[in-house]
Amino acid sequence: MSIATPTRLDHVQALRGYAAGLVLATHLVPIANRSLGADVLPNMLEWGIVGVDLFFVLSGFIMVYVTRNRTRGGLRGLPEFAFARVTRIYPLYWVVSAALLLVTVLRPGLAFSGSSNEPQLLNSVFLTPAYAYPLLEVGWTLVYEVMFYVLFIGVLSGPLRWRPAILVGWAGLVLTGNLAGWQSWGATAFHLFSPFVLEFLAGSFTALIYLKIGGSVRLAAGLVGVGIAGFAVWFLSGLSLEAQWPRVLVLTGPLAALTLGAALLDRHGVGAPRWTVMLGDWSYALYLTHL
Repeated sequence: MSIATPTRLDHVQALRGYAAGLVLATHLVPIANRSLGADVLPNMLEWGIVGVDLFFVLSGFIMVYVTRNRTRGGLRGLPEFAFARVTRIYPLYWVVSAALLLVTVLRPGLAFSGSSNEPQLLNSVFLTPAYAYPLLEVGWTLVYEVMFYVLFIGVLSGPLRWRPAILVGWAGLVLTGNLAGWQSWGATAFHLFSPFVLEFLAGSFTALIYLKIGGSVRLAAGLVGVGIAGFAVWFLSGLSLEAQWPRVLVLTGPLAALTLGAALLDRHGVGAPRWTVMLGDWSYALYLTHL
């Protein structure tokens, strides 16, 4: 029996909008406080940083889902995949970065940055690994995204039946490198062996599971509930917002469950509110411009 794979996953797209909204809420706190000179927004909004983790899980899911029909390995079709990723990320990023550069030159006091390090040119333009934030601060997450896409090309070069093993090997290498301290080898190694990579891989495995099971609306609702409960645990735990490992350990499972539940709702024809899908369609532009 073949399992339906919708061409558009509206609930998953809506999750992208929620993720962008959570990040926006996080950044509103320091911006409002700095602009108004007082603590006008509750610090609890800073927990919206979970939106970044959700973005990483969704990226892994989407990469596997959009390449689900690629059953053979080799290089055929990979240039088209790479071109699609490049044109998805860079043009709008460059436009917004150029506008921010103009603001920085003319009115530097209006530019927002949470980094004490000066932006680096290659990092700011091409999203190469660096310890400093790019000129457009939120671009630090895009450095990971670009790295995910480059490495995922290696996954696609192998046959479909090998992909679970390749992903497991990738996860094992990241875990080994992180525990062995290889992150200290430089900015590239810092990103390659970051726990955040495991969120991308968890999303990839979630897509593989989705493509194998039929599921049900009841299962989908339960998984969404697990995801929301996981966020509640994270919120109530008091764990550091800056430490990567606590975030990854507490959030990855629930966010993967949330993503799988959303995708199953789409499979079984449960409609998503139009405004949430529209927010998802706007999520990348919102993410880049909200600061």
